[in-house]
Amino acid sequence: MLGLAMRAGRVIIGTEQACIALKKKGKVKLVLLASDASANTKKKMTVKCEFYSVSLIELTIGSAELGSLLGKSYGPMTLALTDEGFAREIAKACAEI
Repeated sequence: MLGLAMRAGRVIIGTEQACIALKKKGKVKLVLLASDASANTKKKMTVKCEFYSVSLIELTIGSAELGSLLGKSYGPMTLALTDEGFAREIAKACAEI
């Protein structure tokens, strides 16, 4: 599902880019955080998501595996999804795991 969202252009990659997108009210529907993100990154994204009322899911996979799911050679710590449908399906899949 993440690969499809990426190809559709509905994924924002990176902590700083996600923070910028969160400031645009209503743009970000879901934020995903890699399991190996630093405590500072986790705290920062938790506070931002609470402030802007956006769901945050901490994944059980690390950034390297997350990057490979997206077809990237690097591992992002944070992803922001901008499509409601993709966000709903990915949240549902994460809840089943």
